[in-house]
Amino acid sequence: MDDQRLFAIERGDDESGESAATPIVLLHGFDGRAEIWAPLQNALASPQRRTIAFDLPGHGRSRDYPGFGPPKVAARAVLAELDARGITAAHIVGHSMGGAIASLVDLFAPERVASLTLLAPGGFGKEIGAERIRAVMDAEGVEAIGKALAGMGAPGWTPEADAVAAIAAARDPAGRAAMRQIFEHLFATGEQGVLPLDAIAATGRPVHVIWGSEDQVTPTAQAIGVPGEFTVTLLDGFGHMLMLEAPEACVAAIRANMEEVEKR
Repeated sequence: MDDQRLFAIERGDDESGESAATPIVLLHGFDGRAEIWAPLQNALASPQRRTIAFDLPGHGRSRDYPGFGPPKVAARAVLAELDARGITAAHIVGHSMGGAIASLVDLFAPERVASLTLLAPGGFGKEIGAERIRAVMDAEGVEAIGKALAGMGAPGWTPEADAVAAIAAARDPAGRAAMRQIFEHLFATGEQGVLPLDAIAATGRPVHVIWGSEDQVTPTAQAIGVPGEFTVTLLDGFGHMLMLEAPEACVAAIRANMEEVEKR
C-alpha cells in the first residue's frame, strides 16, 4: 500500500450522482482500527450512502504514514483522502482521539464538514485516563487485552470475545512500537492537549457530542461548559467505548445530526 494513503474500509455504494447522499467518515481512537466501526458502519451504509472508516496514521495498515503521531498530521491526512476520493464534504464521526482529529478537520477546512458527531472526544479538557489507555496498549494475549479493554467501558461491561480476539490477532511488535511512540506524544505528561472549542463552534458546523456517564477515560465533566452551539447527549450507564457499548444510541445520534443538516 502507498504509505502516503490511509487504509480504509468502505461500505455502501457511491452513486456519484446528484441523488447520492453525503458520505460518512469514521475516525477511530488511539490504538484503534477501522474495524471497530463495523456495527455502526453496517447500520449507516446504504445504496445511496457511502461510509468510509480509516486506519489513522501510525495505526493498523496506515502504520507507515509519514510523520504519524500529531493529531494535526492525521487531520490533514483525512482531508487528503477526501480529495483523493473526490469527496467535497462529509459527515465526520470521531471517537476519543478520532473526535479531536475530526474537530481539527473542521478547523482546517470547515467547508469540507457537513456535520461533526463526536463520541467521548479527546481534547475537551486536560484530564485523561492515560493509565487505562496504557493498559490496553501494553496488554498481551486475549485474556489480558479483554480485561484491559473492559476497563475502558462502564463498570461491569465486558467486550465481545470476537472483538477481543480480532484485536489480539492484529497485534505485532512493530505496531506496538508505533503505539508507544504516539502515546508518548499525546499523553507523556499525564494530560492531553485541549482544543480551541470556541473556534470550532465559530465554524458554524453542527456539532453533536455524545458522552457516557461512566466514562473514566475522557471524563464526562468535560462536557460541561462547552460552547452553546454544541448539542450534548449524555448516555446514562455507559463508559468510553460507546460504539461497542451503545451502538444503537450512537447510530441514532449520527442519523439525527445528519438529518438536521440535510433537511435544510
